[in-house]
Amino acid sequence: MESPKTLLGKVALVTGASRGIGAGIAIVLARHGADIGVNYVTGKEQAEAVCAQIEGLGRHALMVQADVTDRNAVERMVAEVENTLGPISILVNSAGHNPVRTILEIEDNDWDWVLDLNLKAYFRCTKAVIRGMIERKEGRIINITSISGQRGGLSGDVDYSAAKAGIMGFTRALARWAAPHGVLVNAVAPGYIATEYYMEFLTPERLAKKLEDIPLGRLGTPEEIGEVVAFLAGPGSSYIVGEVMTVNGGIHIA
Repeated sequence: MESPKTLLGKVALVTGASRGIGAGIAIVLARHGADIGVNYVTGKEQAEAVCAQIEGLGRHALMVQADVTDRNAVERMVAEVENTLGPISILVNSAGHNPVRTILEIEDNDWDWVLDLNLKAYFRCTKAVIRGMIERKEGRIINITSISGQRGGLSGDVDYSAAKAGIMGFTRALARWAAPHGVLVNAVAPGYIATEYYMEFLTPERLAKKLEDIPLGRLGTPEEIGEVVAFLAGPGSSYIVGEVMTVNGGIHIA
């Protein structure tokens, strides 16, 4: 069944969109009618493949390389997307990485890098687009957090879990401030999602154990996260402010 074109005429910038959850979000937003700025850092071929899928859906795609831990690179990225595709009305902060280390393995510089990429970058990208959204009195910002920020990472990854919990606080505070200006801010907290990166860590035994813990009995897909993001970006979410939408198959119900 074809997705309803609820986002026609909208331009979305999705960070970390060359693979995994970010790629799934970018493709689903295109199915719903948006033109997409596809951000990547090093995965150029993967970003090209995502852009090809978006263009195959009849939408415009712009591949834009930028390290979201670099403020100047972020500002250049936003300018390039807006000069090529038009004003950004949807920002999806999705770029991130979890090195999966315990506190005994994390040094100060490791902690700083994980918090910079997984939390401070959300601030940088948001600040780069929100002024224009406020001027137009219209915009949606969707932040991708994680089940790790809700209940703590099960691998002892305190840096990543702290960053993802921080995203939820950032989302709620920003949402209260931005809503009177016409900008709606929300977050999505995925559970276990079958991304290429995540599957690298799973032996058949570990996968079987995780599936036992998930009431739906399966991993989620990047596209399922994308559909929730598309809802938050569309007209159906016009009275939703500062929420964290959990998408985890029932493994964590708060």
